[in-house]
Amino acid sequence: MLLLLTLPFIWWIKTRTAVGLSAPHLVVATIVRIAVIIFLALALAQPVWNRSGKWISVVYALDVSSSVDPDFVDTAIDWIAASSARGAPAHAGYVAFGGSARSVESAEAIRSVPVSADGADRSIDRSATNLETAVTQVLRTFDPRYLKRLVLISDGNENSGDIMKILGRAQEAGVRIFTMPATVRGAGDSWIETIDLPQGIREEEPILATVQVFSRVATTATIELLGDNAALETKAVDLQPGLNSIDFEIRLIGEGPVTISGRLQTVNDPFPQNDLLLQSITVGPQPRVLYVEGRPASAHYLYDALTSEGMEVKLGQVRDLPTSPEDYEQYDLVLISDVLRSRLNDAQMLSVLTWVRDSGGGFIFAGGESSYGEEGYSDTPIEETLPIWFRVNEKRKDLALVIVLDKSFSMVGPKIELSKEAAKAALDLLESTHRFGLVTFDHSPYWTVPLQLASNKNRINEYISTIIASAHTNIYPALEKAYETLVETEAEVRHVILLSDGKTYPDDYETLLGRMAEAEITVSSVAVGEEADRELLGNIADWGDGRSYFIRDAARVPQVFIEETQIASQSTLVEEPVETTITSPVEAFTGIDLMDAPSLKGYVSTQAKDTAEVLLESDAEAPILARWHYGLGKAAIFTSDVKNRWAADWIEWEGYGKFWSQLVRETMQRHSAEEIDFEIERAGDEAIVTVRTVTEEGVFRVGLEPRLEVIEPGGSGVVLEVNQVGPGTYQAKHPLLTSPDSPYLFRLSADDVDAQSRELFYPYTDEYRLYPPNTELLIAVSEQTGGKLLPEPEEIFDDYGEAASVPTSLWPFFASLALLGYLLDIAMRRAPWFWRYFSSSPSRG
Repeated sequence: MLLLLTLPFIWWIKTRTAVGLSAPHLVVATIVRIAVIIFLALALAQPVWNRSGKWISVVYALDVSSSVDPDFVDTAIDWIAASSARGAPAHAGYVAFGGSARSVESAEAIRSVPVSADGADRSIDRSATNLETAVTQVLRTFDPRYLKRLVLISDGNENSGDIMKILGRAQEAGVRIFTMPATVRGAGDSWIETIDLPQGIREEEPILATVQVFSRVATTATIELLGDNAALETKAVDLQPGLNSIDFEIRLIGEGPVTISGRLQTVNDPFPQNDLLLQSITVGPQPRVLYVEGRPASAHYLYDALTSEGMEVKLGQVRDLPTSPEDYEQYDLVLISDVLRSRLNDAQMLSVLTWVRDSGGGFIFAGGESSYGEEGYSDTPIEETLPIWFRVNEKRKDLALVIVLDKSFSMVGPKIELSKEAAKAALDLLESTHRFGLVTFDHSPYWTVPLQLASNKNRINEYISTIIASAHTNIYPALEKAYETLVETEAEVRHVILLSDGKTYPDDYETLLGRMAEAEITVSSVAVGEEADRELLGNIADWGDGRSYFIRDAARVPQVFIEETQIASQSTLVEEPVETTITSPVEAFTGIDLMDAPSLKGYVSTQAKDTAEVLLESDAEAPILARWHYGLGKAAIFTSDVKNRWAADWIEWEGYGKFWSQLVRETMQRHSAEEIDFEIERAGDEAIVTVRTVTEEGVFRVGLEPRLEVIEPGGSGVVLEVNQVGPGTYQAKHPLLTSPDSPYLFRLSADDVDAQSRELFYPYTDEYRLYPPNTELLIAVSEQTGGKLLPEPEEIFDDYGEAASVPTSLWPFFASLALLGYLLDIAMRRAPWFWRYFSSSPSRG
């Protein structure tokens, strides 16, 4: 612009020049010089002219990764060359890509581009498909002045990068992406996708391992599952195209790290490199369960079920329950079943509560006739620990109780006297509206106390005191007499307690007890001493739907009678067929068809606490199975029993063992002062290590400072930097290289935390999972950018109503004009004939 300011000065100089030139000569010379200056000023201003046109820049990006069929690559190169020649774009570019990308000079040059399995020496990495990298390289290859078209030829199965992250840049640059699916190699291939295993596997636990197999075609295959190279199970299966799920029921022997291997064999396998999948897991020790059963003769049902499900079960007596919470630390769970409240002391119950609450113990309480209402565990530490209240506001049952008492010669002495006291104790528990009767027998039966209201207890006690022992034992007539009287009463509950210490005459007891059972009259039996006919008395209790007792010391007779009377009179005991309803489907029920479970025959009526989770309930909406968190631990109650009384049909049900083992595993303690969730997952060719921590108080721990070391397949060790990425959450990353049979070993340690290790196998890259083309992704990419899947050549080169704006610099043009003006000025001064002609022009006019 400063040059333009000199123009007036140049014109003024013309009027003051001393050169002997004519006026016309001076005017023309001045005009030429002014024009030169104007042209120079315009050239220095570097003006640009944006030309509008239909010029197109096309870049072809061809996927040459391992998953693409080599024959297809050759065909695609020929097509690219023909398409480019036919469309004759203003600019054409060519990119070959896999895990990395590289621009080449021509389509033919793609054939000779260097490739490798790891991208070394600037070669194309064929071990991955990275569409994001490919598009990034294409954006650098375009001629920025023209309309931009990308022809992306790939199977679309990206296993590295994310093309969606780069699409925004492509859209801003005005790139239309046309996609063409590539043919994937291994047309008939199948491979193991994953092996899905449950969390927290324990030694010898029956587990369901689900092997996910992807198949390109319908075919037959053999799948072998191994644990540390030992065969676990082999299956021959029919595979369908797509993802197939095959379940294996396995057990793992031994605790610690275990390598699970899945091997796949198919007929005419086109690509065997991907037939093996390795996975490392950590197997914990067998769950340790302390099982205390109030009726030891029936303990084998649950004991056998739990041990067959891979648990270490200690079958203990009530006296084996510790009185100190620390003594429970050797167990994962304590299970108490049908134990009378009177047999547990306060220290035992309080230690259970403390262990569950403060140490995270697991506790299951199973019901039975002994665990009833107010006279049972109401207002005890056991009730405090459980998710229910035992106290239920109901009347006691209308009861007719008949005691059938052996008074034969063998009962002389303490036996008969203790039995009389036991009968009196039973009477004392009854309400005045209940009915009581006493049949004594030797070789004949006698109504010592005819069935009557229990209101005049003093008089009835006098009758009981008159009993003396005599003659021989004959049980059948006495039972029959009790039956004949009870069958005529209308009491809600009709119950018989039979006591004998000797042998009796044979008779058809089973038929008699069958008639009693049909009339809903129950019979319990008490065998006193070694001479008692235990087998018959046990059968009588079984046939009579009652309970069987064997006692060596007659001093226990009163307590047994008290127990039986309490059980019979309690309204909280519901003894009738019970249909259970699932109220909350939970993981503990996985794989169990509870809809197919048989009916239970009774339960203890309870009331769920406000924060309890009721999982099963009766048809009267009473809790059958409930659980909750109590302090740091878990507690659950099953209000029916676990044995051959109320659960008589359940113990024959195929789901019985699985139901109880899974409930135990869901409830049991996790042994660690600090809960550590240590996970290794692979994302492409990178391991992502995540550590999550929870303190004893159940909150995330911060400032843990974990130390993490990785031992690579070659044996070299690397310490990884671990960063806290959230509350109680730490993370680290480590690059991976494929290793056919050796794992990466990750070791975690920290202060106050037990050291842990995990293994990660990376036998082959994801590129060897030869999925069909991902047309959904290719379509999405095209639609978002205004392109098309499988375009015709003319569609690639269509301008779609768009125009390219090509900037053209004008400074060379103006500089040339300035140069011509300068030369003209020199010519006018050096050519006299021009000026003579110019001077003579007026005279010619």
